[in-house]
Amino acid sequence: MSSRMTEEWRGESMKNEAGKKEKGAPRRGRWIVLGAIALVAAAGLLFAYARRVKQEEAAAPAAVESTGTVKFLMEQQWRIRMKMALVEEQTVARQVTATGRVIPAANHQAVVAPPVGGIILRGNIPRVGQRVSQGQLIATLQQTATSAEQAQVRAAQAQARIEAARIEAERGAAAGDANATSARLDLARREAERAKRLYEQKAYSQRQLEAAEAELRTAQAASEAAQARVKALEAARDVAQSDASAGGANGSYAVRAPIGGVVTKVSKSIGERVAPGEAILEVTNFDTVWVEAPIFERDLALVKANGKASFTTTAYPGQEFRGALIDVGEIIDEQKRAAHVIFAVPNKARALRVGMQADVRLDASETVKAMMIPREAVLEDEGKKIVYVLLSGEEFQRREVKLGDEHSGKVAVLEGLKSGERVVTQGALQLKLQELNPAGAPTHTHET
Repeated sequence: MSSRMTEEWRGESMKNEAGKKEKGAPRRGRWIVLGAIALVAAAGLLFAYARRVKQEEAAAPAAVESTGTVKFLMEQQWRIRMKMALVEEQTVARQVTATGRVIPAANHQAVVAPPVGGIILRGNIPRVGQRVSQGQLIATLQQTATSAEQAQVRAAQAQARIEAARIEAERGAAAGDANATSARLDLARREAERAKRLYEQKAYSQRQLEAAEAELRTAQAASEAAQARVKALEAARDVAQSDASAGGANGSYAVRAPIGGVVTKVSKSIGERVAPGEAILEVTNFDTVWVEAPIFERDLALVKANGKASFTTTAYPGQEFRGALIDVGEIIDEQKRAAHVIFAVPNKARALRVGMQADVRLDASETVKAMMIPREAVLEDEGKKIVYVLLSGEEFQRREVKLGDEHSGKVAVLEGLKSGERVVTQGALQLKLQELNPAGAPTHTHET
């Protein structure tokens, strides 16, 4: 019986499995159909998008290739206040360019270092950036002498007293000589007056009168020499007495500014000890500065002895400074193959500071002929230099140009322009934009 029950259970199990398979088959079919429908829908959307893109591209206007000629209406010119400049042929000097730096001018920088040592007792030591005048008191030093120095001072005082006594003795003797020569001078003066009267009365000869006058001149010279010797000995006596009565080695010393200028460095403060020759501060006068620049060996022959130079700095890109050549170095740097050239630049406004980088343009001894135009007329276009030239009232042409040196706001054009043509200075950028997008130009209208 148990075996029959087992067979019946197996039969039921097989029927259940078969039923499950029959029920699962329709479900898988439905999922397959849904997936296929989704793929077809996605393909349809992609096709529609691609077709729309092609239609938009076909509807868009084709890009207009630039011919270099630009139409720019009068109304547009007035609106941007267009300005033009005449191309002029000029003979200009070739230029040598270099990059230099600003340095202090000679005798315009001083280190305040006292010749004696001591402690800074008092004084108004200026700060960095403060202006000082020549002779201004910087500090007062209290000198402290060693035992050996004090002994030397005492020995010098004793020697000074001996010297003062010797000079006083000589002065006394000189005073006696001066009195004698003075008496001789009085006698000679009276004798000369008497000889003159007798000569006028025909009682003296010409020779006797001349002898009396010669004696007067001799006596006068001797008296003046004796008086001068007395004064010299008196001055020497006063100096010796001053040295003999001077105080000890300890004393004070006033430190003063040797030049006027701006304090650029402070090394000491009140209360610090200063050794002889040690710097307290540094003063620089910026009214005139030097620009030092390396000029390559191949360009040295073009440098004029009295050449003028122009300088620009990154701090003041729109400002140009002028200077004069004062020295061309005698030594060529073996690695850079250049000599250092120095220019003096007036700097009353103190715009230039020591250490600044300066771009140098130096007029050379050679000259060239070139078309000169304002610098603002030149534009950059994919690495090329271009300008816009007026063809007619409302028509302009783009020109590629080859540039040379710059000269005081103008630039030399070596190729691309002719004398008498007009180039656009204010409004050149708008012309470039108009050339790139001519379809965006406004229509010609006279409406008010």
